[in-house]
Amino acid sequence: MSDWLVILPVICPLIIASMAVIAWRNPIQRGLCLVGITLAVVSAGALFIEVLANGPMAMAMGNWPAPFGIVFVADLLGASLALTSSIVGLGVAIYSLGDINRAQWTAGFYPLLAFLLTGVNGAFLTGDIFNLYVWFEVILIASFGLMVIGGRREQLDGAIKYAFLNLLATTFFL
Repeated sequence: MSDWLVILPVICPLIIASMAVIAWRNPIQRGLCLVGITLAVVSAGALFIEVLANGPMAMAMGNWPAPFGIVFVADLLGASLALTSSIVGLGVAIYSLGDINRAQWTAGFYPLLAFLLTGVNGAFLTGDIFNLYVWFEVILIASFGLMVIGGRREQLDGAIKYAFLNLLATTFFL
């Protein structure tokens, strides 16, 4: 069971983000996001405690070895960063309950926030450089979506510049 602790801070917000997409334009997605990010905080806290007590942990998805499968690794740094990002994500979700208007949350703020947390935790807990690239792409797509919610001219102008610079940077990274 402790092997699954490595993947839970990634899986919890991913499942909740998918459920929030299904509940598109329904107020329930706000509660789903809050619950999912809270579960991410709890699972990242449990992972941090486990790594602190027993040392680094690794999990190969489907028992496929590293070149062929997705490997997640949790050392003290990765676990603490996943915990920190989950706590910050929970703070953002709580703050957004009072700050995000109906037009913004019906445009997909909460699923995008959960996908962003999925990508960040995945990047902190990945075991190889290619999957780090994949998690960076998840982060970029979610952050781009969050930037354009609202559709104001300044947002779109910034989003185009952001997309161009990130396309250039990820090309160099790849």
